[in-house]
Parts: sequence; structure tokens; C-alpha cells
Amino acid sequence: MPALALGFLASSVAFAAGIAIPAGARLPLNGGTLDAGGGSLQIDGVVQLGGGVLRGLDALRISAGGSADFGSGTATVTGDWENRGAFTAGSSRVELRDGAGAQSAILGASQFATLSLVSAGGKRYRFESGLAQRVSATLQIVGNGLPIQLDVTTPGSAAFLDLAAAGTQAIANVGVSDVHATGQHLAPTLTNQGGSGNAVGWFGGVVPAVPPVPVPASSWPALLALIAAFVFVATRRTARPVAARGK
Repeated sequence: MPALALGFLASSVAFAAGIAIPAGARLPLNGGTLDAGGGSLQIDGVVQLGGGVLRGLDALRISAGGSADFGSGTATVTGDWENRGAFTAGSSRVELRDGAGAQSAILGASQFATLSLVSAGGKRYRFESGLAQRVSATLQIVGNGLPIQLDVTTPGSAAFLDLAAAGTQAIANVGVSDVHATGQHLAPTLTNQGGSGNAVGWFGGVVPAVPPVPVPASSWPALLALIAAFVFVATRRTARPVAARGK
């Protein structure tokens, strides 16, 4: 089976067609680079990136029986990301980028270390409704040009995006429809750029500071009485030492 041998080839391997890792097969990339040449990667067996790189991928799909350990590697995908199996993020980086299609789907539920969505053409990323994508380290969502769009596979049925409290966010020029932020509040100083809304946990601006509560001023008679009381007390304190010196 060719898939068994891929991890032991030269450090950079290119394929013009799709790649399948069958059940029972194992691909240890061992820090190398696997270029799919625009094809897809179907994982029914085991893939281990180590510090390696997966690039040139259209779709990446992990089946229910498949396993992918990304270690400290990087994977760049221009089509769909689908995880139905076992995905171990490690400290890896998953990049979703512009490709031939105007939209991509993020299917299944995954725990990412760094998830990066960047588009120059207003690409639409559709999250699977009812499921959550979690990010532990860095979440990057950037529209370079037209606003990048996040929505769902079933309009009106929310999907969930959870950035851990210790994670960092780099978000700009994004529209959101039916995707709820369930961890950190996302893009709190931005506005929704083209999304239809139902963006719970997004946008909204910075929470305004609570204005100071004014202390009610006393009426003029009360202020005059208070001043007179202070003068009386001060006079008595001054007079007592004088009286004592006269005895």
C-alpha cells in the first residue's frame, strides 16, 4: 500500500491527485512536507505530523475510524475540514484559506490549538450546526479586502465557537450569522460586517465605564448652618488656651 510508505520518503512529497490513508495504514510525516497538489486527504488510518507540514490540500477528512495527531505541525486547507474521528491538536496550526470555491465547511467537532481563517475574497466558512469548535491557543479570523463570512450548515440553527480564556484572538473585518461564541467574547470592539446576526458572544463594543454617581448638594440654609457650626467649633478651640493663660 503506497500510503504506508509516504512517511519514509524524501522530506517533500507532492501528489497531483487525492491521498487516502486506508484503515490499518500509518503515515508518520516525521517533520517532512506533504504537498497534496490541490487534492484531498482522506484519513481512515493514522497520520502523525510531528513538526511536519501538510499543504496544497483541498479537503481534509478524518473518518470515524481515523486518527490524526498534528503535533507541532501545520496544515493548510482550501476546501472542507471534516473531523469524525480522533484529532489531537498538540501545538499545531490549522489554516483555512482561499481556494477554488467561494465557501468551505467546518464539519464535526474539533479541538484546535491555533485555528486561522483568512480570506481576501469574502469567503464563507460554514460551521456545522449544533456542534462546537474549540480553540486553546490562538484564533485568527481576518478578511483582507471583503469581509470574511462565518455562518452555519443549517441557517437559523446555531453552531458554536469557543476560544479558551487563556487564548488570544486576532479578528478583523468579519460577518457572523448563527455562530455563537461560548468562550471569550469575540471581536468586542468590532461590528458585524455583512452577517445576518444571531451572533451571541460577538461584537457589541467595549462595555462602557459606569459613570460616577453625583452627590446631591445641600440647600443654601443647610450649608450656612454647617459653616456656622464649623466657625463655632474653631472659635471655642482657640478661646480655651487663652482662658487658661489668664488664670
